[in-house]
Amino acid sequence: GTLLRPIHGSKGELRVNRVKRIVGMFAVAAVAVSGAVAQELLNIEDAARLMRRNQEEIRQYSWKSTYTYIVDGAQRRVDEYRMRYDSDGFLEKIQERSDVAKGKLRAADGKKLNKKEREEAFNFVMDVKSQLDGYFNPMFAEKAVARSVVTSEGEVLHLDSQHVITAGDSVKLEIERSTKRPLTAHIKTVVDGSPVDYQVTFGSMEYGPNYIASSVATTEWQGIKLVMKDENSNFTKNLN
Repeated sequence: GTLLRPIHGSKGELRVNRVKRIVGMFAVAAVAVSGAVAQELLNIEDAARLMRRNQEEIRQYSWKSTYTYIVDGAQRRVDEYRMRYDSDGFLEKIQERSDVAKGKLRAADGKKLNKKEREEAFNFVMDVKSQLDGYFNPMFAEKAVARSVVTSEGEVLHLDSQHVITAGDSVKLEIERSTKRPLTAHIKTVVDGSPVDYQVTFGSMEYGPNYIASSVATTEWQGIKLVMKDENSNFTKNLN
């Protein structure tokens, strides 16, 4: 068995909640600018308008998402999906490829993980994913904004906040001042006692919406180092 079963859906079509990472963090960024530096850079009405426009525009596209799982420095699994929104605003995920490495997983002491341990590891990965997705929930986005300390460096605005979902966590956003586009996000938190480092890089289409280009989550479970990568590419505007 493997430590990481596909945590982004099984083969075939999977519908998930409207509040998705692909547009959620842009909402954080847009609201953050208005909440932190008020009318000088972007007012609330402008933020809402940009958020709505970005959400509407991204739904006109389909794209490829590739999830890579690395355990103790070795690549263990790669899942590839084709993504698009349906007419009801739900995200469709169609799995196109899944490559799983052979061989048993071992604990930090070199012993093979038994079935129970693999299930516990999988549940931990699910907990990490769930908590990280929480930072893209509008409720916590607004909370992050309310606690932000804003500094500027040339064309880049830096928004720093703490204690957003759990005590001691931190959220750092970088936003381009002139375009109001999000550039990066860096989240540090703790899940089940294990530190989690989550770094996000945003992309944007020329005259089009913003999106998460890539993300990397790094953590550790009982001495086993885990890295989860997500890359979004090949954006194509839908014909219908």
